[in-house]
Amino acid sequence: MSDGHFQADTDACAREARAAIEGVLERRCPELKIAFWTAVDRHYRRDAPSGPRQGAPASPSPDLRAPTQPR
Repeated sequence: MSDGHFQADTDACAREARAAIEGVLERRCPELKIAFWTAVDRHYRRDAPSGPRQGAPASPSPDLRAPTQPR
């Protein structure tokens, strides 16, 4: 399979997955949809080699961090 064909298949699968995720999140809770995509954006922004975008916080505020488990 050629790289172009593989990329087209990958893009199509990604679009289908995104539509399915958005559909479920929209039905369950629109706020959850916003929170999910914000977390995805933060994850990929954190992994980007250029660092955080201009104006974006370097780390999430304390109320957005995952809760810690009691020991």
